[in-house]
Amino acid sequence: MKYKSLVVYLSIITFLSVGFIILMKLLGQKGNYLAVFYMLGPAIAAIITRFFFYEEKFKDANLRFGKIKNYIKFWTIALGITILSLILYTLLGSIRWDFSGQIFLGQLAEQFALTGQNINDLPAGLTPQMMLIIYFIGGLTIFNIVPGIIAGFGEEFGWRGFMFPQMYKIKPWVAFIVGGLIWYAWHIPLVLVLAQTQTFTTTQTILNITVLAIGSICTHIFLAYVYIKSENIFVASVAHITLDNVARSFAYFVIIQNQVTANVGLAITMLLVVTVLYLSKEREVFKNYFDRKELTAKEQNL
Repeated sequence: MKYKSLVVYLSIITFLSVGFIILMKLLGQKGNYLAVFYMLGPAIAAIITRFFFYEEKFKDANLRFGKIKNYIKFWTIALGITILSLILYTLLGSIRWDFSGQIFLGQLAEQFALTGQNINDLPAGLTPQMMLIIYFIGGLTIFNIVPGIIAGFGEEFGWRGFMFPQMYKIKPWVAFIVGGLIWYAWHIPLVLVLAQTQTFTTTQTILNITVLAIGSICTHIFLAYVYIKSENIFVASVAHITLDNVARSFAYFVIIQNQVTANVGLAITMLLVVTVLYLSKEREVFKNYFDRKELTAKEQNL
């Protein structure tokens, strides 16, 4: 089979994902803690596939430290993208800002309650307000490296590091669009298992699915661009986790007014990012990378 390794990868990730979701459902609320392991599934599937079913093994996995400037560059871009999305959320009336810190403190109190503790049961000299500052600044910076890069690697090594290049060999549009939709579909079971704070009408649900799918495709393209441009899976991992962590940090000061319009704002943000890539010479990054890889492969077979 020409695309055996791709089929094997998708089969393994499906099996792992179904297993995690079933286990999370069986464990109830405690199963939410397994979400982090669900995120490692793509990397596990890619490692198994590369080791047993992929001729190149890890030769083309781009597992190198790379240039520091690439980490800084794409951390900055990811930070800018998240800030742009927050500006759009505000303009659309999707969010309301609350700088009191009560959102974070409420979440912290809930986490302590789950372990039978009180929010004030902190080490001497550490207050809940100090925790807020640590988590906010950490989410913008250090948490994107430790432990963030591990969580980012869990997805990037599988989706962009393995699936994307294999799909690009079929057709570029398959890698961009179908790959993005598969990545989006992989998130859906996790969203359904975790507790939801809002209910939606049928129309809102359809709109949500549509805009989230568009946003996922565009985000997938951006992260694939980071991977191909840097030729480094760890840079892509940092860019990915920065998008997540920065959004989470600012969420401590944001109250959602309308989740649907917030999702629209996110889709618009990522559409703008992809539009910039398409209209600039950066769109050639993909073609140049895969042409070079194909030429190298031909030279090795001579």
